[in-house]
Amino acid sequence: MIEKIDIRHMRVLLHLVREKNVSRVAERLEISQQAVSNYLKRMREVFPNELFLRQSAGLQPTDYAYDLAAKFEKIVEEIDGIFNSFPFDPATSEYVFRVIANEYAQLSIIPSLSLLMRERAPGVKLEVIDFNPDQHFKTLAQGEADLVIGFSDYVDPGLVRNRLRSDHYCCVARQGSLLPRQIQVLADVSLHPHVDFASGVGNLGSRVDDFLSARDVSRTVIATLPCYTSLHAFMHVNDTVAFVPSAIAATGGFQVIDLDMSSLNFNVVVGWHRRASGSVSRDWLVQVIAGLHTSS
Repeated sequence: MIEKIDIRHMRVLLHLVREKNVSRVAERLEISQQAVSNYLKRMREVFPNELFLRQSAGLQPTDYAYDLAAKFEKIVEEIDGIFNSFPFDPATSEYVFRVIANEYAQLSIIPSLSLLMRERAPGVKLEVIDFNPDQHFKTLAQGEADLVIGFSDYVDPGLVRNRLRSDHYCCVARQGSLLPRQIQVLADVSLHPHVDFASGVGNLGSRVDDFLSARDVSRTVIATLPCYTSLHAFMHVNDTVAFVPSAIAATGGFQVIDLDMSSLNFNVVVGWHRRASGSVSRDWLVQVIAGLHTSS
């Protein structure tokens, strides 16, 4: 029976509960009093309890009608929200975008993204949240962040995801080091000290191990760092080699050793929860990010 009730019935009930008068409801909804009465008659047929009691001053809603109105109000608000998308004007907006980003994204994507955002939307701000593999889906689902940027291996597949770029690992030494001259083929890296990184959400180090093992290349690791950020300072004192994503190597302070490691690749994605689909502001940010990497 409930299929006989549509959004128009719900609106009539909500107004009757507020106005308690058929003629005033008809005036507000710009329909005839007979149409209001017909809607009310249909609802009386569908629902098992009385909705209104007739009194000299008008209609008195029953407790059941009040409970029903509370439920209808939520439904009507949700439906109205579909068509009430707030406009987003980058030139005047002061919106604060909250972006979850792993270390790779923080070093190689976020700086350029911030610059481009300031050019296109000077009032918009960017708040960066550290990537957490166990929390990022929930954070996005609850509307506490707009986007996540990270390795496809770790960004939850339940999110809507777009590939931003493919990248690959490369071998680096510090600026001014003589090691690049001494390393002509991949096997030569076995002759020199290495700095490694802890495997996990910020580093796909296990792929490096597999890549080298498959080619019977060993290495002597003198230190394992938790993140890429400390590599520059470490290499300033220690003349070593390291395997890092090419985008990290491009941030400066490193020499890339000429070795073919293009097959040691991975994907970087941007993702968002389905609840944010259709968001004008989120769509704008995704377009900015996509444009950034198309031009890079």
